[in-house]
Amino acid sequence: MKTVTYERSGRTNTGAQAVRVEGLRHLRVLEQGETVVERALTEDEIERLGPLVEEAGRQPAPAVVEPVAGGPRGMAVSLAFEDEETPRVRLEAHAGQRARGDGTPYDELLEELDELLTEELHLRAPRHAHAVLPHELRQEE
Repeated sequence: MKTVTYERSGRTNTGAQAVRVEGLRHLRVLEQGETVVERALTEDEIERLGPLVEEAGRQPAPAVVEPVAGGPRGMAVSLAFEDEETPRVRLEAHAGQRARGDGTPYDELLEELDELLTEELHLRAPRHAHAVLPHELRQEE
């Protein structure tokens, strides 16, 4: 089974966030090119991703994919197999929306990998942490 990498980057995070599924056994999450999470895939993840990765692997690799940069409110998304020179998919997604092509067989795989990446990054550093405002630091008189 091939290694597949899903990567997303936007204007404010040019170093990118990525999830790499290695042989449908191992998961690696990268931020700014550094591994931040490394673990085995769960049985549920293998069941969900297996058929999608196999289907994507059967599709012919594109000769050339035009580079796409994320717009001011968007991000660039790519899906690549490790043994190929160019990514299978490169497209722009808007912030807060799922990456979708034009009905390609990659859409469901993009959605699953995006969800997995978001979930892993959220577990590592929750986005809804309580913020302490400066006036809350003062002692009661």
